[in-house]
Parts: sequence; structure tokens; C-alpha cells
Amino acid sequence: MNLQQHHRDVTSNALTIPLELSALSEPSFLLPCENRQEFEIIRSTMIEEVRPRSNIEWLWTLDLVELSWEILRYRRMKQRALHEHRPAAIKAILLRLDGAGIPAADFVHLAVQSGRSAEEWRQDPDAALEIEARLRRHGFNETSIDAELFCQAGGAFGTFDALLQRAQDRRIRLLREINARRAFSKRLANAS
Repeated sequence: MNLQQHHRDVTSNALTIPLELSALSEPSFLLPCENRQEFEIIRSTMIEEVRPRSNIEWLWTLDLVELSWEILRYRRMKQRALHEHRPAAIKAILLRLDGAGIPAADFVHLAVQSGRSAEEWRQDPDAALEIEARLRRHGFNETSIDAELFCQAGGAFGTFDALLQRAQDRRIRLLREINARRAFSKRLANAS
């Protein structure tokens, strides 16, 4: 099923956002590379799942939509950070391989050359095969490259992880608030 079909299926039975809140339902901060249609699918799915019953629940649900989108964004950014830092991991490993016993004065030149090799690894499939074969000969497999990758991407990865955790915590609190409000309303109705 493609995105458009899924969106039609989700929205065909969708609740209608109250008119006075409809302006708040628009994505407030989509980045240029982000897909509005994917945002709308998340919004429709969240509204259908929560099924808000009052204006305050609608506001909370719209916040849940934004938080869910943020979580998706941060997951994608973590993945992108890993992709972007892979050449730095290759460079660091090449520096360790080639830097053993090199005089300190030559280390700067070696760092520049290792950086060029890492860029070649990224851009040239033949160079990548050559470098990867060399790394394997010296005992570096995908797991050891990934370990170095996490070291290189640690700062960015940690930042996105913290953002992700905060958004998830806020989303959980909102869901609990909606459930608590509904439980209170139910107790009130039963007491009447």
C-alpha cells in the first residue's frame, strides 16, 4: 500500500478537528526535506488512536502529533549522523594503522592523507573495496568499524538520543494525562 492509499484509508473514517482548533493542526515546523504527507499520516493515525473528546484533548492530541513527528525526525537524524561520521571512523582507523611509529612532525601530513583516503572510500567504490580489504587484513571487520563509528559520532548521537528521550517522555506524560482525565470523567459519571 502506498502512502496516498494509506492516508485515504486512515482519513476516510477520521474525526474532524474542531474548526476553532484547525489552524493549530497544521505542521508548525516541517523542515524542507520532510514529507508533509508522512506528517499527515501520523496526524490522522494519532487522532484516530486517541479519539479526542474535548477541546483540551484535541490540543493534547495535536501536541502528541508534533511530538511523534519530532521522535521520527530524531531517529532519522541519528541514522544520518551515523552515515555522516563513517568516513571519520575510517580515517581514525587508518591513522592508527599508519601512524604507529611515525614521528610527530609527520603526523599532520598523515592525518591529511588519511582524511583523503576516507573521502575516497566514501566516493569511489574501487577505493572503498581496496581500503576495506586492507582493514580486514589488519583485523578490522564491520563490528570494529561500527565501534569506531559510535566513538566518532558519540556527540551528535548523544544529542539526538537526549532529544529523542525528552520527546518520548513528554509524549508519555500527555498520554497519561489524557487517560487520567478520562478515568476521572468516568468516575464522575458513575458517581452521578
